[in-house]
Amino acid sequence: MADKALHEMISAFAAGCMDKSNFVQFKDYINEGGELPESELGELQNIISMIPVILDLEFPDPAIKDMVAKKLIGMKDEIKTKIIAEKTKVTSQTKAGTFIIDKTSVKEEQPPVVPPKQETLTFSTKNTQTNNSTFAFDENQAKTFTKPKTAWIDPPQITPIDKKIVSQTPTLPNKPEPPKTSKEEYESQEKNSSVMTGWIAILLSILLFTILGYYVFTSVELHNRKIDELRDDVTKLRSDLGTANNFIVNNTSLIEFFNYKDIVIVELKNVNITDKAIARLLLSFGEKDGLIQFKNVKQLPLNQAYQVWVNTKGQSYSLGTYQPNGSEYLKIVSFPFVPKEQIESFRVTIGPNNGVQTPPANTFLIGSFSGKVK
Repeated sequence: MADKALHEMISAFAAGCMDKSNFVQFKDYINEGGELPESELGELQNIISMIPVILDLEFPDPAIKDMVAKKLIGMKDEIKTKIIAEKTKVTSQTKAGTFIIDKTSVKEEQPPVVPPKQETLTFSTKNTQTNNSTFAFDENQAKTFTKPKTAWIDPPQITPIDKKIVSQTPTLPNKPEPPKTSKEEYESQEKNSSVMTGWIAILLSILLFTILGYYVFTSVELHNRKIDELRDDVTKLRSDLGTANNFIVNNTSLIEFFNYKDIVIVELKNVNITDKAIARLLLSFGEKDGLIQFKNVKQLPLNQAYQVWVNTKGQSYSLGTYQPNGSEYLKIVSFPFVPKEQIESFRVTIGPNNGVQTPPANTFLIGSFSGKVK
């Protein structure tokens, strides 16, 4: 597969815009053991993954909190109006004298039981006058005397010896009178009922206001908590955006460099396996431009620097001296003028700050296009 087509497929695959036919062709190429530029796909994916952080974010409208608060206040006024209307209705019924009285709890007023009137009868042979009534009897009239109307009073008996008149007055037992329900008792019951209704209305009002207040409080607390969480998320996103902006500012040359089509990446590793220091060369022979990145290298004194060399047919050519500060990408000072096919390897040495004409014997980092160094 041609290098140009391979680089285009790698770029399309990293960006996620590869069509089906190219994807099948790219997959078959990998399955058949085709060679890929080392670390190129990973570098492209890392750069493309940073693109979303520079997009503008949409924040929720700050008027949402005010709208929720107004809605809750409107519900509170509506419930309060209903309670006042109910209380006014109960009060008007109380003043008008409208009550529902259980007939079973109030006994009907019955007329008092009046025992039959008792009369004291006095019998004599002469005209006799009593306190209640005056009767005149003689002996012949006494024989024709009839019983009084009261059924339980026996007729008087006259003793013939002394012909005295016996007066008997029956005594009736006192029967308990039924309880009376007077007008004052009705008024007292009405008054107690109105007082009880008022207290019930007050208790219900307090209960409803308590429930409403608790609901409003919990709702406001919930919305405040959500607003705080959103504020924290916005702060975090701003921090990430600032980091992304710093990355873009510090790596502007890298971003512009990846607009080139023919990019070759060379990995330079330390001769000492235990040392993790590496360097990465990014070269575009079509544009005669390149970048270099140092990782895990030690900080050199001000009078020393890292010098990059390209080796071809037994000759070494300097690509410039560099003093890295971190892992930023540095622009290649002197691009190699030899063809790409004639380059055998790249080396990094440590020397004076102004550089030397011939490379020293000690090599710090070394690498090639194929990854193998002779």
